[in-house]
Amino acid sequence: MKKYFNIKALTACLLVLGSCFFVSCEDVIQIKLDEGSKLYVVDAFVNDLRSQQVIRLTTNDSYFSNREAPPVTGASVILKDLTANKQYNFTYSTNGNYVYPITTADTIAIVGHNYELNVTIDGSTYTSFATQKRTAIIDTIIAEDASQGGFGPPSNSTDTSYACLLLARDKADNNPDYYWVKTYRNDTLFKDPSDINICIDGTGGPVMDAPQEYINFTPPAIFLGFKTFKKLNKCSVEIHSISRENYFFFIQAYNQINNGGLFATTPENIKTNITTPEGAKTKAIGRFNMASVATKSIVVK
Repeated sequence: MKKYFNIKALTACLLVLGSCFFVSCEDVIQIKLDEGSKLYVVDAFVNDLRSQQVIRLTTNDSYFSNREAPPVTGASVILKDLTANKQYNFTYSTNGNYVYPITTADTIAIVGHNYELNVTIDGSTYTSFATQKRTAIIDTIIAEDASQGGFGPPSNSTDTSYACLLLARDKADNNPDYYWVKTYRNDTLFKDPSDINICIDGTGGPVMDAPQEYINFTPPAIFLGFKTFKKLNKCSVEIHSISRENYFFFIQAYNQINNGGLFATTPENIKTNITTPEGAKTKAIGRFNMASVATKSIVVK
């Protein structure tokens, strides 16, 4: 790949053999940058919501490209329920999306079942495995006056901003549960990297030998996106169960996105749970997860 930079300067300083020479220049400098290897990117977060399920396939793009990642078309995408011995074929829609339609009374994701994902591109089949985990119980969402730190009495002003807090609980049985809490305002998902809200057992870590049947969610998991809402806004929350490996994938991704400043560490490749077959010309990366989802919505009043 070649990129061209038009560098214009009234004065340029060139150090040669310990001497400095000042020159005026206006040059087009041609810099050749390595493309890097082509990769397939698999985004396969499937859940038990009664809505169309989507698995997205794209390729990586050059670093300086401002376009969306190029889609992969013509692939075969098959999800296998190994426990129930069923198979679900996803069909191509648009923009790299392969979809499976779900009726209001149907789901392809069942707690405790084991699944295999097969993605075949140009004769090579990429695979991944996942087990569907349970989710938490949502009791309610409460809206509090944000000017009072999110815990004060609501104001009568129509301009008041509200913090929405999640009241939920996790089953306490020494089996850690890993959750991804997704928040929506008026059906728009908060999807900035800083909005990633993940937790273990609804808290900051595994809760062992709890004296009660359920563990209440605690901060920061209860703060929905750390965003505010206005009166008549709809606040919706989804608690997605994720695997332990995908939990640590989110942590790694978040750390890489926010890796900068004086104490920045050496960047590292984000881990994948997609297996590339031996002999394949192109490697695949990405994540596969089967999620149980608890949902709740309120209108701020």
